[in-house]
Amino acid sequence: MIELRDFVESDKERLVELANNENVSRYLAHTFPYPYTVNDATWWIETGSKAGINKAIIYNGEFAGSVGAEIGVGERARQASVGYWLGEPYWGKGIALVALKELLSYLSKNTDIFRLHAWVYEPNIRSARVLEKSGFKLEATLQNSLSKQGQMFNELIYSKTNS
Repeated sequence: MIELRDFVESDKERLVELANNENVSRYLAHTFPYPYTVNDATWWIETGSKAGINKAIIYNGEFAGSVGAEIGVGERARQASVGYWLGEPYWGKGIALVALKELLSYLSKNTDIFRLHAWVYEPNIRSARVLEKSGFKLEATLQNSLSKQGQMFNELIYSKTNS
């Protein structure tokens, strides 16, 4: 039902279709562009997805979104920042939760990562719930620390350790 795999060229059209949605990009990092173009998808598939550990989320055989981890360097080499997104038609189906758990299992088996963290725009309650259901704990709330489209947002910082 849900599979994680590397990005492939044939994901491009569906990637653009799902990512070029203001509702999808609303609470994602500024590095996730909106509008999302064919050039953005080409760059992601050929270059961006190869930095860190990034996987396409496949739901019932269809590209549905992405989940990934950016591994730290130096003194943070045993840490990773995780993130995910889904196309709007796939929201509310538990897909992000399963995909994140699969990524966490992969990281546990294939890396020496000890600490994981993620940050969420405070209004993004669904994303916060995904993290909580995956064993992440709210570590901090940074007041008015995120700025997007002229608005200030609180930032929720979640973490999980392999203790």
